[in-house]
Amino acid sequence: MKKRILFLILSVLLSFLPLQAKEKFEVINDTAGIHVFKINTKKYGKKIKPYMTKKLTTPQVVYDDNCFDFVVNGGFFDVKNGKSVSYVTIDNEMVADVEDNVKLMKELKKQKRHENVLSRAELRILENKRHKLKFDIAMHNDPIKKGYKIKHALQAGPMLLPTMDLVQEGFVIKENDVIKSQSVDILKRRERTAIGLKGKYLYIVLFTKDHKVDAYEMKNYMEETLKVKKSMAFDGGLSTAVNYKNISIGSLGKYQRRVKSFLIVER
Repeated sequence: MKKRILFLILSVLLSFLPLQAKEKFEVINDTAGIHVFKINTKKYGKKIKPYMTKKLTTPQVVYDDNCFDFVVNGGFFDVKNGKSVSYVTIDNEMVADVEDNVKLMKELKKQKRHENVLSRAELRILENKRHKLKFDIAMHNDPIKKGYKIKHALQAGPMLLPTMDLVQEGFVIKENDVIKSQSVDILKRRERTAIGLKGKYLYIVLFTKDHKVDAYEMKNYMEETLKVKKSMAFDGGLSTAVNYKNISIGSLGKYQRRVKSFLIVER
């Protein structure tokens, strides 16, 4: 009887103790200038999705104005008119179509690389009839896994793993095996944002001003250090930014560039 009373008293006391909120992310900072966020998609997959704003906006503003636990910069955009240069699908609806940017499409056709840009890599969050989610990284024109539909998708690029082809995605233009031009400084060391998939985990990685990388160094880090199976880059350079709890990172310290699309995790 005494043991039972003691147990009841202990239960009541414990009920008044503050509950510790479970951390959605494992944050890894083993290398100076590299910030790694690791999230379990089996537990929190339904909270992960793209987000897009009407006007160019910083991740900090998106984080402050919404009930989001995490905000990171997403796809490419046109700095001149604020339109997306990446396909974005949210809740089964394409909310950003690259081909709507008529002026850009004309320029890309002149350069004979519009098909390359349109087919760039994207993060896909797929859903089947039982509402089970599957995370994937694929080229935009790749077929969808049988039995699934695209619930969310956020395009950027380049694809890093399993294979990287900068010419195929229009980041590099070659003539007679000589590099004539590159976009988004892909071959230069810059701030970068990358994502990777390994098993049930989604990795989001920011290479900041204290550890700039080019496309090949980014690929090597995802493959050799994190050992992810699939990986791609989001927009980088000045667009590189993330907000999570007391962490606020921009490309130049706290400075954040206004961007168009994001990957967010709802609270």
